[in-house]
Amino acid sequence: MRLIKKQYKAADGTRKKGRVWAVRFYVGGRQVERSLGTRDRRAAELLAADMVPRAELQRAGIVDPFGDAKDLALSRHLDDFQTTLAARGVVAKYVTSRMQCLRALVAHVGARRLADLTLPGASGWLNELRESGLSARSVNVRYQAAKQFGLWLVRARRSAFDPFEGLAPLNEAEDRRHVRRALTPDEAARLLDATRARAVARAGRPHPRAKPERRARGERTRAKMERLGEARALVYLLALGTGLRKGELRRLRWCDLDLNGHRVTVTAASAKSRRVQSVDLHPRLVEALVAARPSDAIPTDTVIGARLFPNSVTFDADLRAAGIEKVDAEGRVVDFHALRTTFISWLGMTGVHPRMAQALARHASIETTLGTYTDLRLFDSKAAVANLPLPGTARGESAAASA
Repeated sequence: MRLIKKQYKAADGTRKKGRVWAVRFYVGGRQVERSLGTRDRRAAELLAADMVPRAELQRAGIVDPFGDAKDLALSRHLDDFQTTLAARGVVAKYVTSRMQCLRALVAHVGARRLADLTLPGASGWLNELRESGLSARSVNVRYQAAKQFGLWLVRARRSAFDPFEGLAPLNEAEDRRHVRRALTPDEAARLLDATRARAVARAGRPHPRAKPERRARGERTRAKMERLGEARALVYLLALGTGLRKGELRRLRWCDLDLNGHRVTVTAASAKSRRVQSVDLHPRLVEALVAARPSDAIPTDTVIGARLFPNSVTFDADLRAAGIEKVDAEGRVVDFHALRTTFISWLGMTGVHPRMAQALARHASIETTLGTYTDLRLFDSKAAVANLPLPGTARGESAAASA
């Protein structure tokens, strides 16, 4: 076995040595020459010491099942992993996020082969991210990407073991930086009223002495803004009454609504879980949807047109018009997704069983429903304690004390 640097012919016609080490050895009397892909001599020696015995074993018919995978460039494994994710039918944003995390890890540790991926390297990367000020949730997203890739390597027969076995997620409960709060029923009513009123106010009123043409144009503008306000109010009402996410509401079609059966179906293409799901509709929602449906609407039309759907700037403006603080004194936030928090919290307020609340929220884990999406500040804790049937309390006395 001999380490060499291959020569090449330069542009000026001279022969020069390459920068990357290669190994030259004999197997069964035949000369073999392979690039080691590194400029470091010590690394080249270690790679050659592993490559030559494996070549001998292969010639003898003793094949390492992971030998080919070890020789592949890490970029090839990442490309194959990306193809596997895309084949699962997940959204492109998810695939992009996973690959960005993995490529950041690879760049940080300087990995070129699978053997370069180690637990200490990944741990050091995550620790640096944490110390740089990244939230626990953001660090865990990168942890999940690494673990998912490690498990894929084992299942795809690329590695005998998960190189990231031993990594542990951070406790997100200790470092929540974007805590949403639920709206009270009064705040929700104010939001809907302010949304309608703000849209109409933007249309203005024509001058009393305006010409008929200008007055007619003003009336058309006013009618248009009234429709806009009603559409936005319907979006908020649907979010409050169904807990549907923004993307699910954007893609909601009239054919997804069973107004006679009071039910809405969330298609697999729209649902976060990529499974068909359904939610029952409140009678008030059914009335609003019946009134909002255009006479010429076809089943595949979206319930809310793309140009009518409120963005984050519009939502914040509607909050201000309703006199609702975006961020309260405790740092809790009201954004569009807080309407989903409100829906789930209201279920708890009305005494819905936690398991039923989880089903209506379409959560895989009840801890997500109760821990993240239930705002306990809307609950009457004093009344809950006062209703305990403690010994020595007359029947009905605890209820009267809490009234």
